[in-house]
Amino acid sequence: MISLSRPDVELVERYRLERLDDPTTCSPSREPLTGFRRGTATIVIGQGDATFERARRGLEAWAAHRGAGVEIFPAAAELRVGEVVALVTRQLGLWVLASCRVESTEDDPSRFGFTYATLPDHPACGYESFTVCRTGNDVTFEIGVVSRPGIPLARLGRPVTRLLQKRATGAYLNALKSWTTDR
Repeated sequence: MISLSRPDVELVERYRLERLDDPTTCSPSREPLTGFRRGTATIVIGQGDATFERARRGLEAWAAHRGAGVEIFPAAAELRVGEVVALVTRQLGLWVLASCRVESTEDDPSRFGFTYATLPDHPACGYESFTVCRTGNDVTFEIGVVSRPGIPLARLGRPVTRLLQKRATGAYLNALKSWTTDR
């Protein structure tokens, strides 16, 4: 949903609840999907076990999203398979309300993350993965995106849509790095 005014909390929660049983617009797949763009972006957050644990806690707290200016509803949303979250953000002077469902999580000694897929009415059709990795002493944050425009306005403005998604990915990377290193 795109609007000129910021959606109030009641509207956001109603919107989220209406999508609890909706199918995702796209299921995560290892195989390339026709018509979808794939992208990956990575940033080195720091080194060591303490950095990995802070980054892990940051992902659990949705710090990448919140630090990039994306509000998450419910505020205490957990990273568990099936969790539906509403996202509220402002793009190009317009308010965007969208929803996603957590499709998978990963939690082992060297990797932590999750993948969510978009639900109907999201500007994008696809899924994103957010993963903190420990390789040797380095800790990295990787975002994988598989998407295509999901609504007519996003299709019409395809070049702008790609730019906004690239900007959001960079903001997520920098937000988690800042959240992790400032603690």
